[in-house]
Amino acid sequence: MLFLTYWELNEKMPVDQRMGIVEHLTSSGLFPPENVNIVRWDSTPDGWGILLAEADNAADISRAVNMWRVAGDGFFTITKTSPVLPVKEAVESTTELLKSLSGLPQKEV
Repeated sequence: MLFLTYWELNEKMPVDQRMGIVEHLTSSGLFPPENVNIVRWDSTPDGWGILLAEADNAADISRAVNMWRVAGDGFFTITKTSPVLPVKEAVESTTELLKSLSGLPQKEV
């Protein structure tokens, strides 16, 4: 299952502190945690980015995101995580749904 996380770094956290957390979590093998495969991990010059990861369940992806908060109080100002589908799969799923509902009476808007 794919999960997408949007994140924003806390600009009030000193850069050297943030870099120390990054170094610790990545070099120690803590991140990514077991059962989480990072597909993409992108950052922008403005201190926000995305993490696209594969995990079997929400608990595993929650662990991957929360470890940054535990390692550094205030590391992020915001995160938003959700399961995602590639657009092609979402379109196919919606098309199938529409076909299955085609016999239902339509509501006038």
